[in-house]
Amino acid sequence: MDTIEAIRTRRSIRSFRSDPVERAVIAEIIADAAQAPPPFAGQVPWSFSVLEGADRIAALGERALAYARENRPDGPGYDWTRRDGFKVFWNAPVVVVISGPAADCCRAGQNLMLSAHARGLGTCWVGAPSLWLGTKEAKTAFAIPTGLEAGAVLCLGYPDAAPPAPAPAQPKIIWLS
Repeated sequence: MDTIEAIRTRRSIRSFRSDPVERAVIAEIIADAAQAPPPFAGQVPWSFSVLEGADRIAALGERALAYARENRPDGPGYDWTRRDGFKVFWNAPVVVVISGPAADCCRAGQNLMLSAHARGLGTCWVGAPSLWLGTKEAKTAFAIPTGLEAGAVLCLGYPDAAPPAPAPAQPKIIWLS
């Protein structure tokens, strides 16, 4: 799969098979993610925490959901906390938390999603656990290094189903001459 095809065919997967993902494959995907440009040459601004096992992951997802229900800010954006049957980690067999400065984590996260897709795996960038990931409990559960914050959380696994391609979005382009 070439880069353009990977960019245009990647989807957010919210239905995963229970098949485990080999650690060697996860390590290759993370190595690709770490090819994202750092702020300065030679820096390693991020850390990758990998949690395996759908049952363990689901249990942490329940804790993240309960925390969000109890601590959500006022205003829009948290309706998902009241959805029956909502799963924070979508029954994924693997979750990868990228910790570090937010912009750096975003660059690495995009590489991770494209690398996984090119290998036949699916990902879903999830924001639902964000509130909880700032707690001592979550930082311990994901072994987030002291001084770093979770900047990206991605579910990883073999897709059970992929959503159809949406109509291509046409961004607003402002040409400055």
